[in-house]
Amino acid sequence: MKIKGNDIKMWAECNDGVVWIDDIPWQIRNRILLPLSLPHTNQNIDRNKVKKILMRSNALLAHWTDEWDRSESLWWWTCCDNKEYDLEKITNTDGRKNIRKGLRECIIDRIDVEKFLDESYQVHYQAANSYGISKNLIQPENEFQNFFLKMSKYSGFEFWGAYFNSKLVAFATCLVLDNAVLLTNTRSDPNYHKHRPNNALIYKLTHYYLKDRNVTYITNGPRTLLHQTSINSFLIKMGYRKIYGRLNLVLSKKANLLILLGVSKWGKYLDFIERFLPNQWASLNGFLKIHSISKSFYNDY
Repeated sequence: MKIKGNDIKMWAECNDGVVWIDDIPWQIRNRILLPLSLPHTNQNIDRNKVKKILMRSNALLAHWTDEWDRSESLWWWTCCDNKEYDLEKITNTDGRKNIRKGLRECIIDRIDVEKFLDESYQVHYQAANSYGISKNLIQPENEFQNFFLKMSKYSGFEFWGAYFNSKLVAFATCLVLDNAVLLTNTRSDPNYHKHRPNNALIYKLTHYYLKDRNVTYITNGPRTLLHQTSINSFLIKMGYRKIYGRLNLVLSKKANLLILLGVSKWGKYLDFIERFLPNQWASLNGFLKIHSISKSFYNDY
């Protein structure tokens, strides 16, 4: 089997249940089959091969991005690829002001995995609690630590921290892969938001990867479909932009049946799901959105 690069092979080895399609490792997460690669490397993926893997799995659908940095479309990733990235070149006034405040009041640096595991769980816990997640549903500390310890076996999985008065108050984990960077996890303690640790953290790591490491871009991933979030508008203020791509979608027989049954037209039932089963509603609503977006690319397949 031809490997696209040693880094993608090593990254795949840190993940469970990986299957290979056209030299790209894929994994099922939340019943969705997704590539572990970054979108600028996805080229000429055979949809029939994806369908075969989908049929043999419990996944409901598969999707991936290709045609990276194409003309404007309904599918985008929030990224920064400005090789001249610098504080004074960020055009948003609030963005610059909050970065300066964060840099004055917080210390930002890369940290090793041992330090991260010792200090990060309390940040994760406070962040999850602020999202309204009940305490019994917050990931236990041992599971949290085991996950990041496993990810750290890949040398390109890097840890960053923001400190206020020597206390870790925000962190980010970055996956360096195929000369690009994916922000895989960002968390902050809401009790310290007034000190702007997130602004300083994102600025410092973005500047570092683009200027010092000369990566092609850094991204937090594709547009969010499952829930409302302010992260993308936050990153735009930090000097990021939308990079457009083509969304490719393959449905399982079960998922295709939902479309054929016209689930989007079940108005009163969808209202019931939203009110009484919010988690299921988020998943169903995300499914309907991604299917709607994919239809705009049908002529491209």
